[in-house]
Amino acid sequence: MPTKVDTVEYGKFGHATVTTTLFGGMDDSLYADFKKDVSAMMNPVENTLKHTHGAYGPSHMASRGRILAVAKKEGIAPLGSSGIQIKFKTDLILEGIRPGRIVRVCPGNWPQVQIPREEYLGGNKPEERFPTPAIFPKY
Repeated sequence: MPTKVDTVEYGKFGHATVTTTLFGGMDDSLYADFKKDVSAMMNPVENTLKHTHGAYGPSHMASRGRILAVAKKEGIAPLGSSGIQIKFKTDLILEGIRPGRIVRVCPGNWPQVQIPREEYLGGNKPEERFPTPAIFPKY
């Protein structure tokens, strides 16, 4: 689930508490899985939501921890926002998890599947995945 990092409270030896706001427009059943004391994984991505860590998948590169709190902001949420904030505690904060950045967060009860290679950034040559006009015959 895409989310924007609001704040990071750094602790000692890589520990941190991260507050994020989930993006809007998702099915309500997905938001319902974000509950206090549920385990979760969080990993940095590009603003396009593409995975940036080479051949290793998000589950290998994620910060793991627990959701400390889930809160719905009062009033109308800004465009693109669900208004739902989560507070996540991890013992290994990653470089890409910084205020203002986009990250993916996954509750621990969601299945751990490999994302398609189209969601990876780099490592694949675009010409191998997307045809060019050269595939059409010349008459």
